[in-house]
Amino acid sequence: MRIYRMSIVLCFCAMLCRAQATQTDQVLFSQIREKYDAPFERNLQSFDCAVDFNWKEHFKETTRVGDEGTDEEIEKLIQPIRNRVMVTRQNVTVSNGLTDAEMDKLPYRGMAEGLLEHAVQKSLYTWLTASTKAILGDPATLVSVEQSKHGYKLAFKVQGSDIEMDFAPDMRLQRGGMKANPSDQILTSFDHGPQGFFLTLLTMGEDGSLKQGNRLIYSFTYQSVDGVELPLRAVVIRESHNEVWEYTLSGCSVKTSN
Repeated sequence: MRIYRMSIVLCFCAMLCRAQATQTDQVLFSQIREKYDAPFERNLQSFDCAVDFNWKEHFKETTRVGDEGTDEEIEKLIQPIRNRVMVTRQNVTVSNGLTDAEMDKLPYRGMAEGLLEHAVQKSLYTWLTASTKAILGDPATLVSVEQSKHGYKLAFKVQGSDIEMDFAPDMRLQRGGMKANPSDQILTSFDHGPQGFFLTLLTMGEDGSLKQGNRLIYSFTYQSVDGVELPLRAVVIRESHNEVWEYTLSGCSVKTSN
């Protein structure tokens, strides 16, 4: 009977310790999430900016494939196009004010304009994963956190897959991805802004591999618009195609819930 009672006590203690450990892990996870700037979780509803892009400079760093148009066509027909971008919590919409018929009259039916639109959308959707904290996972997810002198290692499951994330001692995300495939990771750098950490660099493999020559690299600098930290300059490097897309957002306006 004494052994039986002792077993019950030990079992209860183990359950209590596990519950306390889980609670501590969730508290740490919440503390990590609180470190990051998330304007859409405050009062930002959307922002709208002009997209400034220089095609002549672009082709100094990017290999031409022949379906963009001649230098003269780019200068006279493509460069004058004025693009704007609208960003909400869920969507990135690039517009140029041209009708479908006007687009069809551009060289190769506006192929160059379409490539620029794709680069802007891709980069700002990447930025959104950080600025909405989606990059950190669901706040309700059960996680385990290991702490060491090197920082924090966070682990959780997504649809049955084991995910691991490495954080610096100050809780900046450095690396994340599936545990089963270390080569299919994202590498990140964050800087500290007035409202918390914001994304400055994200590197990922184009087809699940981070080897050099196969990477997609996104970098951002920032501007403050009405107290909201927004991208100022964005650069997208696609190593496999020797492409560099660099643009600036200007004349930005923000819409808030206040």
